[in-house]
Amino acid sequence: MKLKKLLFVFCLLSLTLSACAGATLPNESPLTREDQAEIVRLTLERALVDQEVPDYQLIKDKKNIVLSMANIDVSLIPTLPGINLIPLTREEIQAKANSEGDFLYLEFIEIEAESDAKATASLGNTWAVAEDSETLYLSGGGFTIEYTKNADGWLSEVVAIWMS
Repeated sequence: MKLKKLLFVFCLLSLTLSACAGATLPNESPLTREDQAEIVRLTLERALVDQEVPDYQLIKDKKNIVLSMANIDVSLIPTLPGINLIPLTREEIQAKANSEGDFLYLEFIEIEAESDAKATASLGNTWAVAEDSETLYLSGGGFTIEYTKNADGWLSEVVAIWMS
């Protein structure tokens, strides 16, 4: 009986954590929603418009980019020139890979604010691999950008780049 109770508590905790994972909590951030949206926009522009995200050239459909909603709110997604950002959950990304084949997608790993004038954003370019895929990928990667706000707006500097 004790084991069943522990299993129930574990399942309940797992469901609670899953429901909260990736939730955007703007009230806990020192950044305004406008600043959060600006950091998301600037990060995606560097990744896609400026083509700076590692292995950008391996993205098959550069006009339609899948963006994981795991760690950002859909309301923060910008409009980028010539690029259709497709917001999907991780489950939807997996289903798309299963039906259409493997593809690269973008995911914000974190957006962290140190203050209302300093923040970092990490963006990954990751493979969605179909369950029946036999391919092992040694590509993809990401970057971390540090943002500092001054009177003219947000200044950015790439402080880390990684390759898979």
